[in-house]
Amino acid sequence: MPHVVVGSENGAEVSLYYEDAGAGDPVVLIHGWPLSRRSWDSQVQTFVEAGHRVITYDRRGFGRSTHAWDGYDLDTFTADLHTLVEHLGLTRVSLVGFSSGGGEVARYAATFGTDRLHRIVLAGPVIGADRQMAADLTIASRRHRISMLDDLLTRFFSVDGESALDEPTRRYLLQAAADASAKAVTDSIGAWSNAEPLADLIRIDVPTLVVHGEQDAFMPYEAGGRQVAAAIAGSATVLIPSAPHGVPITHHEQWNQAVLAFLND
Repeated sequence: MPHVVVGSENGAEVSLYYEDAGAGDPVVLIHGWPLSRRSWDSQVQTFVEAGHRVITYDRRGFGRSTHAWDGYDLDTFTADLHTLVEHLGLTRVSLVGFSSGGGEVARYAATFGTDRLHRIVLAGPVIGADRQMAADLTIASRRHRISMLDDLLTRFFSVDGESALDEPTRRYLLQAAADASAKAVTDSIGAWSNAEPLADLIRIDVPTLVVHGEQDAFMPYEAGGRQVAAAIAGSATVLIPSAPHGVPITHHEQWNQAVLAFLND
């Protein structure tokens, strides 16, 4: 299984698990909290068939990556991403970040520059969070994490209280989230809820697409996507009708079509 070492902790290696498929201009898909690379299952084959080299990976603490004790902050997540890009020698790479994964994309561009980058896609980008909501999620994660994740993934995939995702798939994603490190799940709430990425976003100087579910109740377009798009000069926006926060999964055909049209333009 392919892994890249991104650090060490108590004398042991901390590594990321990744999968690398296809050929052509590379696309790195960065999952959001509290999911794993498996949340991109509806994208990988389609993107490969469209002529891209597709890299997915698990953030530290999630999926098959090391369940480290520390490092669940935006700078460390971004450094991990940079190590993966360097390890694979990627150039002309497009970074696609879903939800909180967009924070890594913006911080990557601000910290490491855009010389290697071709395009950026930010899907349902999260700009901070209501402080009370973040505090409530943190308490719930500590006290009854699985119930919290169950409720969260119901909200991620619902429109007006009705699920836009079949229940077996939702439970599959819930299991992936539940398998993550308990500390990673809890600590990562602070990583995205305290993020103020506007200073990073204004430094992006490559073509950027913001894709948002029109009915996103977790991070409504007005609170997230619109502000992100306004901060990035020349960015484009696509709103997917009747779609929730988890639009790459619930409306993957429309989402894939919009993103591939942008990447291949």
